[in-house]
Amino acid sequence: MSTIRGWWEEDRKFIQRFYNTELGQPGDAPLHCEARINKAIVLQHLASPAMWSIFQLQDLLGMDEKLRRADYTAERINIPANPRHYWRYRMHLTLEKLQQADNFNQELKKRMLQSGR
Repeated sequence: MSTIRGWWEEDRKFIQRFYNTELGQPGDAPLHCEARINKAIVLQHLASPAMWSIFQLQDLLGMDEKLRRADYTAERINIPANPRHYWRYRMHLTLEKLQQADNFNQELKKRMLQSGR
């Protein structure tokens, strides 16, 4: 189960096309999924006409440079091909610290309300 950041690293050619076509950005796609890219993808999904928009916690935290993990590979929940790598993800923040992330929480709330979700 790749996160948005992990998915961004998987297929450079596909990501380049996604960056130019789906995100409408000119030029070369960034090598790594910056917080602004992660946020744009989440917002794109929130704006979709789909009934549900479901995200991994890592993808929401990935929108904020201060809250995301430094190493995107540590965000992965499991690797299906590896029977010893199952459900290993643990949130790196305490709930108290996440509650204190006022800018992040207000931004996320605003975006959820704007999207009608």
